[in-house]
Amino acid sequence: MWDAEAIDTLTETVMTRLLVEAAEARAVAIELAARLAVDRPELPALALALPFSLAAATIEEMLGAAPAARIAALDAWRVAALIGTDVLVLKGGEGDASIADLWSLWRRGDEVFGSVQG
Repeated sequence: MWDAEAIDTLTETVMTRLLVEAAEARAVAIELAARLAVDRPELPALALALPFSLAAATIEEMLGAAPAARIAALDAWRVAALIGTDVLVLKGGEGDASIADLWSLWRRGDEVFGSVQG
């Protein structure tokens, strides 16, 4: 399905974007969803939450109470939860939604992720 190297790469991307570039996790999620919808459209939509969860946990573990780290980790946790919520909404709690399905939802417009281009 999805190999450990790909997950590690995306987790590193999320961490870099949040900590080094000070990007908002929501914007990073939108960019990753757009890319994955093209590269791996069959990937389960919930898989998008994994790199955000792993990044948040790693940031907390490595950087602890540093203010910027706390903010980045909380943002990543929040977005991981919101992705999960959208996946549940997408399929009404039944069946598997793909990353392509999630990207389609976000392109149509979403309360949290807004209407995105792509």
